[in-house]
Amino acid sequence: MVSFAVVLVGTSHLGATLASPTTHDALPRVRVRNIGLHIGGGPNDATTKAPFLRQIAAQFDAFRRCYGSVDPPSQRGTFGIDLLVPKEGGTAATSNPRTNMKGQAFRDCVVNVFSSIAFERPRRGATKLSYALSFEPE
Repeated sequence: MVSFAVVLVGTSHLGATLASPTTHDALPRVRVRNIGLHIGGGPNDATTKAPFLRQIAAQFDAFRRCYGSVDPPSQRGTFGIDLLVPKEGGTAATSNPRTNMKGQAFRDCVVNVFSSIAFERPRRGATKLSYALSFEPE
């Protein structure tokens, strides 16, 4: 039996070429969790945040795959980013990625995941989000 991995190659908003495995390889043993979401101009209540949090949380396995590129591999830390979700929904413009974790491939991968999220149409038009998550090795 022959097995192989399929790799999708794309380009990040920074111009870096990114590859993401499409196989179901074992995910790195790291816990990813939401540590903050601020909606620019509010409101910042649970009901308004829920759709954004749900759509980002659906990508936690993709973020876990990115962790495989962090240097050193057992590092814990946080990653924050600003997102501008268009008034019609869809993919957000990303800006101001910030992290205390090392590895350009890790950073590019996380930004690419955020850039690929298809957000629902925001209730109040174009919406600026400031979001942060944590990575904790298990």
